[in-house]
Amino acid sequence: MLLETYLQNHFVDKATFVSLAGISIERLDQLIAAKAIPSATYTCKGISVYSAVFGDTSIKESLTGEYFRHECVKWVKIADQAPSGSERTAVLSQLVEELRTSLEEYHSSKDTIEATIQGYLPYFFNGTFGLCVADPSTGAGIVRKEMLQEKLIELTANGSLPSPANLSKEELLELIDDYADSSMPFSPAEYEHSSKKRLVDDLRPLVVKA
Repeated sequence: MLLETYLQNHFVDKATFVSLAGISIERLDQLIAAKAIPSATYTCKGISVYSAVFGDTSIKESLTGEYFRHECVKWVKIADQAPSGSERTAVLSQLVEELRTSLEEYHSSKDTIEATIQGYLPYFFNGTFGLCVADPSTGAGIVRKEMLQEKLIELTANGSLPSPANLSKEELLELIDDYADSSMPFSPAEYEHSSKKRLVDDLRPLVVKA
């Protein structure tokens, strides 16, 4: 698959994104600069593409522009409707509440939950979750993907152990499928180095054969 096709299938360009959000490009840039909303997930710069996860990656196509997940329009609208100067606070209030509620299903320690939330925030605002989470419009979508990935990495030693103790083949395959469902397909520019390749496409055949 071409990178251009991937972007067309899963992202929208900047002009389309602001149209969906009902704001101007200038307002979008202002909100990003204030770290009130997620940055563009991908920035194409001719013969390279930039993401916060992988940095600059060379590509064979010639593409330009910034690309956003259309699901993140939700966060833009929350920020844009907030009082002037409170845009980031408004988004954080909604996001943190959603993250906290979802994390309570996985952790009983309030300190662990709050520390986990603080660990997530930089990745939310720099566009990382737009790259790797199937549904970055909700805290639940973010938490589900992150928790499944954490569990899968722990049980399989980051994809190198296809027969972990105390877990049946069927249970592990279900976990892999759940993780695959919760995460994004990675772009062709980054796929070879992606967790999706390591924890799904490479691991699943090993588990089946084990």
